[in-house]
Amino acid sequence: MTQPPPNAASGILRKLSISPRYPRALHSSRKATARWLSRLGLAAALLAAGCRGSGPGPAGAAAAAVRTAGCPRCGGAVRIGALPRGDADECSGVVAGAVHPGTLYLHNDSGDRPRFFAIGLDGAPRGEIEVAGARAVDWEGAARGPCGAGGGSCLLFGDIGDNDRERDRYALYEVREPAALGGARRAVAAEAISLAYPDGSHNAETLLVHPVTGAITVVTKVKKKKDSAGIYELSTRPAAGQTATLVGAGSIAAPVGSRSFTGGDVRADGAGVLLRTYSHVFFYPMAPDQTVAQALAGPPCDMPAADEDQGEAIAWLPGGWDYVTIGEGDEAPIHRVSCQAP
Repeated sequence: MTQPPPNAASGILRKLSISPRYPRALHSSRKATARWLSRLGLAAALLAAGCRGSGPGPAGAAAAAVRTAGCPRCGGAVRIGALPRGDADECSGVVAGAVHPGTLYLHNDSGDRPRFFAIGLDGAPRGEIEVAGARAVDWEGAARGPCGAGGGSCLLFGDIGDNDRERDRYALYEVREPAALGGARRAVAAEAISLAYPDGSHNAETLLVHPVTGAITVVTKVKKKKDSAGIYELSTRPAAGQTATLVGAGSIAAPVGSRSFTGGDVRADGAGVLLRTYSHVFFYPMAPDQTVAQALAGPPCDMPAADEDQGEAIAWLPGGWDYVTIGEGDEAPIHRVSCQAP
């Protein structure tokens, strides 16, 4: 077996956001601990193979599926700010606003109230909004798209996390993008969308909304490294008080690095989809006549990824091809990747 160079271990640990010292995750939540152990197992597998994605098995086979042409041209990830000190300390989903330029909306992971925060690209706080009547079992994804009724820009927050795979119902909360920001904490009304899977319980952290049709796509988070994630879609909203059953629309595996999809976003012009894992960012081109699931069936571009602690949040920025990523933790850095169109 080819042995990795002397510094390969530390390099792989940094790429997977694993500190070689005692991790903060082991004295925080059970969920964070599980995530850290999962990434530690991945690092061990990669070291055993001698280099990332090499060797036999699913990871090696999938590596050939990375797209090498038609990809955005990007620079490296640059830190542009940090989350404000305070309650936004476990960012699990982020999306850029359309009404207020330079605004990001984000929410915390499980354990918080049903609320979201508005911040500037540098992390400066711009508002805190409670979602009236909502529950927060395990919020795990934010998206933006056309409102289900009445037109306009709406934010969706996905209560789709299920680490123990024991829930039989999940929920999305759709709220209109705030017309004004700043000032005292406020509450907004939400339209609740009840969801169920056709084949049992799943854990998911990736919520995607088609910018034209409003169709909703959920990508599950795999439990075992050999598994592929499921893709599920909802093309029409259920009637009030009814539960919609998602429709299976295929499966997907990360071609390199971590197998766990932790976030994603669809471009506002429908030209492509970003998915992220703990270690990588991938871009899937999308044609005008494609659904999100159809776009995810093609090979992705391997995009620049920041070194982040428990990275779960990613969002396109309006007006170009740049995107931002945020990890979890107090005053977590905000990273921006600047790109040019393919």
